[in-house]
Amino acid sequence: MNCSEYLVDFLVRQGVTDVFGYAGGYIVPFMDALYKRKDAIAVHVCYNEQGCALAADGFARVSGNVGVYFTTSGPGAINALGGLADAWFDGVPLLGISGNTPSTEIKGSSGLRQYGFQETDIVAIADSITKYSVTPRSAKEFPKIVSMAYNTAILGRKGGVLIDFPLDIQQAGIDRG
Repeated sequence: MNCSEYLVDFLVRQGVTDVFGYAGGYIVPFMDALYKRKDAIAVHVCYNEQGCALAADGFARVSGNVGVYFTTSGPGAINALGGLADAWFDGVPLLGISGNTPSTEIKGSSGLRQYGFQETDIVAIADSITKYSVTPRSAKEFPKIVSMAYNTAILGRKGGVLIDFPLDIQQAGIDRG
């Protein structure tokens, strides 16, 4: 099992039945994992990333469940910030998943960004409008991060969380745990 499959399995175990998304190159492994579980999770493809986040927000409001959306890196993730902000201001449980370049291309030791195509520090950008935003750096820490993100969205005052999901971490092998 890879981290993408782990995340989808986790969502299924939490009762997530619907996700909203917009395809892009750096989120494909997660989309493949969703496709493998199409019996359990319906994927609603949106016309743009902002629509994905807002649709997931609306779904959460109506269903009482966590809204989940996914986007690709850089401008795709940035376009979804309106939905995260809306969830922040209104206390709506929302889980955003943004694909990103491989972790080796994210913020090198020099501190410079933009090593990878459309790589953006979405965690820093989203920090003030999320309860929790994180970029996993290894498959080993991924289960803890997923659990933390989900629980943070639903506990206390509900709100939006963001997992910035690097391509190599999406593909990395992991124990089911």
